[in-house]
Amino acid sequence: MPDLEELKRKAQSAAYNAAEKAQDAASAAGERAEKLLDYAGEKAATLKNAADGKTGELLERAGEKANTLKDAASEKTGAFIDYAGEKATAFKGFAGEKAAAIKDFAVEKAGAIVDYAVSGVTLMSEKRNLEKNYQALGEWYAAQCVDGAPEAVMDIVKAIHESQAKIAELRAGGAAEKPDEDKTAQNEEK
Repeated sequence: MPDLEELKRKAQSAAYNAAEKAQDAASAAGERAEKLLDYAGEKAATLKNAADGKTGELLERAGEKANTLKDAASEKTGAFIDYAGEKATAFKGFAGEKAAAIKDFAVEKAGAIVDYAVSGVTLMSEKRNLEKNYQALGEWYAAQCVDGAPEAVMDIVKAIHESQAKIAELRAGGAAEKPDEDKTAQNEEK
């Protein structure tokens, strides 16, 4: 039958390693979200610039077409000239409205992309803060509970204190630590 203390120690080590990996994953996800936010901002700016360019082109083309229609209409007689001029002006106004609508739509979509990316980064940051606070609370609680811990967590608190004592004993004996383990030991001592 396996040693219960050894199993507890392995479980605690695995849990701590899992917590470190989760923090690393959260950090990597935060970096990726920041990259996505930068990418979304670039795409939004590109869309806005493209919409601005298309708006200008559409207005210019509409103006050219309107002027062409107006010039052709001026060669005709009285009533036809007035009618063609009115239609050319109406066409130019319609084209300008459509171009402005396209630009507004592109700007709105770009803003939505940026808002989505920002909210994702904020959420991930808050989750990382929550995990850090849970860890700090657990470390503080373990330090406060020497013999007065509730029964539900008494075994865990005892195992933590035993591990801290073994670490102190090994350090006193000159045991060397890897850099990653040094960070783990400092967190356990808190």
